[in-house]
Amino acid sequence: MDKKIFQWERAIGARTYLVSSDRSLLPHSFVQEAYATDAVFWAKPLPPAKLTTLLDNSLTLGVFVVSDGVKTPVGMARMITDYITLAYLTDVYLIPEHQGQGVGKWLIRCCREICMDMEELRFMVLLTGSEQAQALYRKELGMAKLDGGEVGLTCMGARRTALIEAASAGPPR
Repeated sequence: MDKKIFQWERAIGARTYLVSSDRSLLPHSFVQEAYATDAVFWAKPLPPAKLTTLLDNSLTLGVFVVSDGVKTPVGMARMITDYITLAYLTDVYLIPEHQGQGVGKWLIRCCREICMDMEELRFMVLLTGSEQAQALYRKELGMAKLDGGEVGLTCMGARRTALIEAASAGPPR
């Protein structure tokens, strides 16, 4: 499946920014550097082949400063999606120097636009522990905590160790 390339350009302050899903623009080294920061504490740098697989199986938006034709990466957001019914937003990252100027909010709006093109979308989901991020996602994406209330769903999860423990309990019945 050839994946559609999404792209937006915008002047913010004195800089021109580009948000693009063009995989050829986002260096793997930038993703690895993001994964090595405390800002993306849930991730860690990956072996190159695994990073390639991760990026091949998701829609990753790169954020770039454009100057004299050069696109310098300054942020990213990754969505794991089937492009029809579900989008899981993760790995949202922006270099600190570019925070607080509306760039991150614009990036989230770009994610929203992609999801709004999915006519059969059932859910856009994400995980966050940040109250500040929750406020942004409520405002920009209309997100609400899934607690089993209105939609009758409960968000659940298991880390790899829990899967191993469950598997050791015996074969499936």
